[in-house]
Amino acid sequence: MSVYWKDIETDAGRWFGLALECREDDGGHRKPALRLESGHNARIRLVQDRADGGEPVTRFWATPLSDYYGVHLLRSDAPVESPVPASALDSAVVERHAALPQPQRLASWSRVFAQALGEGPASFLHAGPWMFIGARPLADAWKFEAGKLRLNHWHWPISGVRDALRADPVFFIDWGGQHPIDQLLNLRAPSPPDDGRVKWWRKKAREGALPPILLWRLDCLQAYVIVDGHDRLQAALLEDRPPDFLVACLAHEQPVARDPVSQQAMMASLERHASEVALKVPGRTAIATDSLNTTLISAFDDRPIVVPRTYAWASWRPESEWLAEVEARLAELGRSELFCEFDERY
Repeated sequence: MSVYWKDIETDAGRWFGLALECREDDGGHRKPALRLESGHNARIRLVQDRADGGEPVTRFWATPLSDYYGVHLLRSDAPVESPVPASALDSAVVERHAALPQPQRLASWSRVFAQALGEGPASFLHAGPWMFIGARPLADAWKFEAGKLRLNHWHWPISGVRDALRADPVFFIDWGGQHPIDQLLNLRAPSPPDDGRVKWWRKKAREGALPPILLWRLDCLQAYVIVDGHDRLQAALLEDRPPDFLVACLAHEQPVARDPVSQQAMMASLERHASEVALKVPGRTAIATDSLNTTLISAFDDRPIVVPRTYAWASWRPESEWLAEVEARLAELGRSELFCEFDERY
């Protein structure tokens, strides 16, 4: 696969992310090694191909409630290789990025991850337009968002970062309003705190040199999954040093249609206000330039809105196989009483 990229900036000139165009060299559209599969009765699996060509490994099973107020999710915690090879984040690469000024660091890391995924054997990228979006901590240290690319765009919040590394492989994603959506989900159990990699990343976190955690936006879950960086996030949490994130998503441009009548009415109102200011009508003051620009942009900006999309590959496996796998995994965990919730979708 060939991956072409270019930087994306906001209207204010701030780096927002990386736009990727992924193309198969023969022009085809192949299944990625890490992919979602969707089967009968809303039965979802995240699967990853084995390097030896054997049966794909299931990373999780998921199914939405019949009333679509949430999703039941069950991790397999099966050992698999990371989609980002460890060599892409060796000590030399980490040190080189630590020396970069903060505004440049996340942009440079986005290229490292894009290249690693484009060349790696376990990537989730497939042909189409993608984005890598940089998300940094807000003033409240453990809240994160990327901000808005344009005035009328989504701001890409990431919720539940402190609680993301769940030891329990059974999880319910609540869409009913009791918990925030856009949560962060782990794809494997956390490592022991004394694990060698966690210790090394803790040192990098203290030095302010921790690489970003790579997330994949799955809109079918209204959540993000950690694709690479479980140990880095654990190190950041243990050191209480909020990390940066790179959010990968398939990008869809949604057209924007503006109403000419509303635009004309707004312009007439602004002209009337300007005339009253010129005539020194009591109570009328000039509109601040920033406010005026915001008003004009909100009314006339017809650039498409970029929204995330998630594609799944259709599965012809019978539903009974999906249910049997879930039943076996729950039995392995000693949680068989939960099977009916997955089976009946309630």
